[in-house]
Amino acid sequence: MTATTLPPITERQREVWRWVRDHHARERIGCGVRDICVAFGFASPEGALCHLRPLRKRGWVEWRDGRANTIIPTLESLEASDDEA
Repeated sequence: MTATTLPPITERQREVWRWVRDHHARERIGCGVRDICVAFGFASPEGALCHLRPLRKRGWVEWRDGRANTIIPTLESLEASDDEA
């Protein structure tokens, strides 16, 4: 999948993706679902996962199931311009 073929995402998903991207750039490690819950005020991990699952399916983020702090933006999503994101 290339940057030009990434499926579109909603505005809220874009906010979550940008937060994941910025966290990864700043901390140099992936984030966890609970980090996203805190950042966005979600009451439960399911709230964050409702945004993360479509991002993963569309190729914007990736993570290892069952591992902590592994949510990172994909290379393809980083290559996409912010206007396309």
